[in-house]
Amino acid sequence: MVKNSSETIIQDNKVIYKRYFDVSIDLAFEAWSSHEHLSQWWGPEGFTLTTNSLDFSNGGIWDFIMHGPDGHDYKNEIQFVDIQKPFHIYYRHLGDGEGSKDVDFQSKIIFETSGEGTNVTMEQIFLSKEELERINEKYGAIEGGKQHISKFGKYLETLK
Repeated sequence: MVKNSSETIIQDNKVIYKRYFDVSIDLAFEAWSSHEHLSQWWGPEGFTLTTNSLDFSNGGIWDFIMHGPDGHDYKNEIQFVDIQKPFHIYYRHLGDGEGSKDVDFQSKIIFETSGEGTNVTMEQIFLSKEELERINEKYGAIEGGKQHISKFGKYLETLK
C-alpha cells in the first residue's frame, strides 16, 4: 500500500477499511489494544470514550460508553474472539451489554508490516447485506468507520 493511502471497500455484508500508517506494527497494535491509547482516539469524530472495564484477552469483554457530540451516551460491549499480538484482533460487538443487540457485528483488525510502517485493515462483518444497510442508515456506520480509522491515524501521528 502506498504511504498515506486509504481505501474503503463495501462487499455485500462487509465493509473493509485499508490504511497505511507510518509507525511500527508493535505501536499500531498497542494503540488498538491498550486502555490508555483507546481512550485517546476510539470512535468517530466528536466522540469521547469512558471504559468501565477492559479484559484484553481471548474471550475477554470490553465494556465502554461512547459519548456523542450530541450529548447522548452510547453503551457498548465488545467480546474479543481471537487476539494474536501484533498481527490481529478479532472481536464481536455485543450491543449495549444490557440485552439490546441493536448493533451486532464482527470486526477483524489486521496489522501487516509494510516497509517502515504498517498496513491496517479493519473489516466489519454484518449478519447480512440488509443488516449492514440498516445499521448504516440508522447510525452512519460506514462514514463512522472512516472517521474511526482516521482518528486512529491522527492519534498515531502524536506518538511518533
